[in-house]
Amino acid sequence: MKKQVAVAIIVAAGKGMRMGNKHNKLLLPLGTSTILEFSINTFLIHSRISKIFLTVSEEIRGNFENLSPEKITMVEGGERRQDSVHNALLKIMREKYIPDVVLIHDAARPFCTGKLIDSILDTTIKYGAAIPVLPLVDTIRIVRGAKTRIVDRNNLFSVQTPQGFRTKKIFDASNKAIEKSLEVTDDASLIEKIGFKVKTVKGEPNNFKITTPADLGRANFIINSKNLS
Repeated sequence: MKKQVAVAIIVAAGKGMRMGNKHNKLLLPLGTSTILEFSINTFLIHSRISKIFLTVSEEIRGNFENLSPEKITMVEGGERRQDSVHNALLKIMREKYIPDVVLIHDAARPFCTGKLIDSILDTTIKYGAAIPVLPLVDTIRIVRGAKTRIVDRNNLFSVQTPQGFRTKKIFDASNKAIEKSLEVTDDASLIEKIGFKVKTVKGEPNNFKITTPADLGRANFIINSKNLS
């Protein structure tokens, strides 16, 4: 069986405004490292990931240039997340050997595990596209003015990253989104908009996105708990 070559796009070009910090939240300390370094490291050491394409904004690029340059390629971020991903896909398609699979991951999710990466890779290789999801545990209610109603949560799931795709499939979908001026909030939506199906795998509770100071506090609690165990 032919070995499947995989690369990762790690999206780190966002401003992180909800963190309430003037600086990029990915540079904030997490344990003895930073949020970004934690997020990258799992992909760096994973034996099935041959290369990382890191999308960053030009003004903070210098902060990242000491990160393992032999395995990381810097990519200029775009105005929106999907623009950053497209810039990375363009660079990937110019590689001498185009990879079979690309994983796309939010840099603000530092606790993705190697086990989840393997699960996404295996499912993507088999089905063409895969995303990690978790069932919602809270009661969900739609509120429209004075009218409210409960939503059946049995079919509702929160979506995580990394999301995995056959490289040509996600590149074609990204091009189509540009042609038709489509705007999406996650990468799997691009695939679905051109008629392809996406498989789901079980996500991980600790694979949350650091968005607010409370999230950062939770992340540091996890780090400290591991150090004490």
